[in-house]
Amino acid sequence: MPRPQTLPLPAEWTDPDAYVDALLSFATSSDLFRHLCGGVHILDFLTREPDLYTSLLPEHWRTFFEYHDIQVLLDLILREDLEPLLEQCRNATANGNQPDAREWRGAPLPPIDFLEYIHQIRRLSLGRDFHPSQPGKATLPRHIAVGMNVKKYHEVAHFSRYVDSLCTTVDEQRGEQITHVVDFGSGQSYLGRTLASPPYNRHIVAIERTHSFINGAKGMDVFAKLTEKKVRLYNKKAACQVCEEPESRTVEQDASREKSVVEAPPNTEQSKTDAGDEGGTMINVFRDISLTPDEIGSAPHKNDPKRKSAAATQWEQYKPKGTMDYIEHEIKDGYLEPIIKDVIEPSSTELKESAGDDKDKNEKAKDAQVMVVSLHSCGNLLHHGVRSLVLNPSVKAIAMIGCCYNLVTERLGPATYKIPILRTMHPRLTQDAIAYDPHGFPMSKRLEDFEHESGKGVKLNITARSMSLQAPYNWGREDSENFFKRHFYRCLLQRLLVDRGVVAKPSIPKDLYGTESLDAEEAGNPLIVGSLRKAAYTSFQAYARAAVAKLTRDPRNGEKVKAGMADITDEELDCYVAEYQHTKKYLSIVWSLMAYSSALVEAIVVIDRWQFLREHKSVKDCWVEPVFDYSESPRNLAVIGIKK
Repeated sequence: MPRPQTLPLPAEWTDPDAYVDALLSFATSSDLFRHLCGGVHILDFLTREPDLYTSLLPEHWRTFFEYHDIQVLLDLILREDLEPLLEQCRNATANGNQPDAREWRGAPLPPIDFLEYIHQIRRLSLGRDFHPSQPGKATLPRHIAVGMNVKKYHEVAHFSRYVDSLCTTVDEQRGEQITHVVDFGSGQSYLGRTLASPPYNRHIVAIERTHSFINGAKGMDVFAKLTEKKVRLYNKKAACQVCEEPESRTVEQDASREKSVVEAPPNTEQSKTDAGDEGGTMINVFRDISLTPDEIGSAPHKNDPKRKSAAATQWEQYKPKGTMDYIEHEIKDGYLEPIIKDVIEPSSTELKESAGDDKDKNEKAKDAQVMVVSLHSCGNLLHHGVRSLVLNPSVKAIAMIGCCYNLVTERLGPATYKIPILRTMHPRLTQDAIAYDPHGFPMSKRLEDFEHESGKGVKLNITARSMSLQAPYNWGREDSENFFKRHFYRCLLQRLLVDRGVVAKPSIPKDLYGTESLDAEEAGNPLIVGSLRKAAYTSFQAYARAAVAKLTRDPRNGEKVKAGMADITDEELDCYVAEYQHTKKYLSIVWSLMAYSSALVEAIVVIDRWQFLREHKSVKDCWVEPVFDYSESPRNLAVIGIKK
């Protein structure tokens, strides 16, 4: 596998350190960026006075936005070639003409500072284009792909091929083979199952905290032919023996008969045909571990050598060379040695028992060479995976793809912004800001010690991190319009809840995080609506009714919602729509700018993880690379590290 560039950067950047300095400087000095990425919240849009749109964006920007539909503005923000447009605006300014005196799409030119802002976001965003290192389409066998949706299929097909190729590269660089791949937060083990199957045949250790996920994964392992089917033996003659002596049956015999009936197959005639043996039938059930062909053949009623040979041949045909081992464990840090020791390294008793039979195997087990991988680890779980490279002697490489940045904790405490406060208070901001979690963001010393006009250290609040999960480059017209409608309805509902006294009009804190004590009422408890059925978004009436019905079931605020909204009429709901309809475009503009700008938030999070690896002498090489298509899965950046 060829070594990619250190970071996926635009051609303008030749030095990754220069890029990192520029990224951090912009993110900590641009007031507008800090407003859009953490300084405002969309729920405040219709409850602020003066309104958020007017307070947030310069007047000459708002004047320009009036000329164009939101879809035209999205084209400008996301897809327009900015260099010619910037040059045109600069020339007009240099010649003494006002930029808005020239035309763009039948209207005045965009403000030059607006173009410069969106240009800065583009040049500082990490590249997301995926260029597979191997030719051909990545595919999976049907029995491996069971349970995967289109997105998961694409991710697993490409990342499994990438991990296998990376293992080979590490083997060549280190002169010793990767013996095991540890899958952090394995979930249903789609990735691990693929890597354990042909053509990769890797030895996988899947670590997952949810018991039901592990059970489900083991069932799919059987379907994928990674383990044998559980064979339950059923002897028809033995089950019917009690029938031959009806008068002398005992209670125990009745119980035995009942058990036999429960285990009997539903279709007796078909079972006989399948078994080929009048004396008994076999029922196959999915389990993770089963009887081996030898055990099947040695069963009392299965002494036929032909049957034994056929069973053994069938198993050998599908017997995998890779393996799957599961560990049910909640990962709380990056130290793995005690957790996987029993799986990768046999116990001393096992070593003694098998020393004469499998000496070479045991010697290899003592020197396990591990690669830790993860496909979309949530929150701090990816931090633990990155740290595993420097904390564990057995871990020789990592390949980690993160997700759910909203679940990442904060390590440095509240930020102090020398900018006007544009958002109201919410308890979650304070809770996260004063957590001081040692496992949180940032990981690296470089970001921890970065000095800027507002203090020291790069800090991202939960709102900024949540917005970084958006994928605006995947928005089509229909997608974006649906987003905008849903956000408009939610903001309109919030305005309605405030007007009716269900939610107090939120107070404005003295600082961004408002570390002073605020209860839910003072914070303007937003109430969490969550997801609703698609039919709820056909109109605001439908949305409001569905949302209120859901909120009335809230154990803490349900009665208050019910009392405050009981007499709401359809006419009143329609009046709200009519009064605030013009703000939908303004909300759409702000949301688009928030989602677009937050590409830098993801870049900062990813750069921090890469920088953490660079700061450790035990790490030989590290880089960041897109490993599948952004259009299929936007969180496509993998952090790679190889130990010396």
